[in-house]
Amino acid sequence: QWQSGLFTHLLRLPLSYFERRKLGDIQSRFGSLDILRTTFTTSVVGAIMDGIMLIGVFIMMTLYGGHLTWIVLGFTAVYIGLRLATYRYYRQLSEESLIKEARAGSYFMESLYGITTVKTQGMSERRGNHWLNLKVDSINTGIRLTKMNLMFGGVNTFIMACDQIAILWIGAGLVIDNAMTLGMFVAFSAYREQFSDRAASIIEFLLQLRIMSLHNERISDIALNEQENKKPDVPYEPQMQAAGLETRNLAYSYDSQSAPIFRDINLSVAPGESVAITGPSGSGKTTLMKVLCGLFEPSDGKVFIDNIDIRQLGVNNYHKMIACVMQDDKLFSGSIRENICGFTENPDEQLMIACAQASYIHDVIISMPMGYETLIGELGEGLSGGQKQRIFIARALYRRPRILFMDEATSALDKESESYVNQAIRQLPITRIIIAHRESTIESADRIIFLGGKHNE
Repeated sequence: QWQSGLFTHLLRLPLSYFERRKLGDIQSRFGSLDILRTTFTTSVVGAIMDGIMLIGVFIMMTLYGGHLTWIVLGFTAVYIGLRLATYRYYRQLSEESLIKEARAGSYFMESLYGITTVKTQGMSERRGNHWLNLKVDSINTGIRLTKMNLMFGGVNTFIMACDQIAILWIGAGLVIDNAMTLGMFVAFSAYREQFSDRAASIIEFLLQLRIMSLHNERISDIALNEQENKKPDVPYEPQMQAAGLETRNLAYSYDSQSAPIFRDINLSVAPGESVAITGPSGSGKTTLMKVLCGLFEPSDGKVFIDNIDIRQLGVNNYHKMIACVMQDDKLFSGSIRENICGFTENPDEQLMIACAQASYIHDVIISMPMGYETLIGELGEGLSGGQKQRIFIARALYRRPRILFMDEATSALDKESESYVNQAIRQLPITRIIIAHRESTIESADRIIFLGGKHNE
């Protein structure tokens, strides 16, 4: 339940959160929840039992040994002092181990996601060696941490041995002087051993609780980040009915210290209109698209759909009305049917086929041995770049959007396929906002907006 809640919260964080972090680091932070869960369930139960036993054993030690109990407490205090003195270094090693393991994990996943580039650029050996160096660095830190734990175990054994020698020396004198019976001394020694073992376990648990602050900080990076601007869900029946879009004095910068990517964007798109946004690379077209899609929060200004501020509407409700085909769209593990239908439980077969036909991919799919049930992986193996893009478009159309955003969505298509897709989409009662460099795509729009420098022209 903890994991489900945190994962749901993670998915609702703004896109900017993920763009500024590595996947391995996010996965490592999420994994810290397992350590917290184990500590606060299994370990807590054991610590409570140890605590009850410790109190009982301490009482029996006091009854049988009297002042000898202070010797045991003194040696226990020495061990506690040693652990506290080395805590800062131990915590530093623990944090370093987590960070290095996350770094190696990120590099591993990055290499798999870019496996085509790795192979075509002849980078397999270099990537493999670099990952090995990261992994060795992580393992070495883990070894240092293990050595420190072994050292603590050895020190604890040494302190217990010194404790036992001192008790034997002083206790033997008390027995000889008839200040303590032999039976009482034997009983005290047995209880002392139990006390030392239980005390060591509780000390270890309490120090682990302090280490939990490290994992808590890492989880807090997820849990304490604000979710997207979410409002109560408004009942909405998807329908292809064109909506208008307007921006007023729109600006965006990555943070308060950075120069704005763009500013003073005043854009008005009528319902059913097709607008192409063009401009030189680096002018902020994709960033503008992400702001219009509600993926980025604007630094200044507002975005309206049918004269309703999307902040007041809520990103969750706004996303029900739109669909996006971005440059970095991904397929998910499953069938082509599931990917087009967004993994809905009761897909609309007729709508799915209509969307595939509009995207000029239906004939390709039915020519496959398993048709729409053809399984694809997260990397889209077996599909060309153009086929993937057409599935992305079909997936977007299946949502029956009122506004369709397309960022270089047909860049991998040949002219014939692109012309067919553009013509099919133009016939739909939806508003289109397109980012493109290809002239044929730009010319298919009703209006062209040039984005240059910091403002629109």
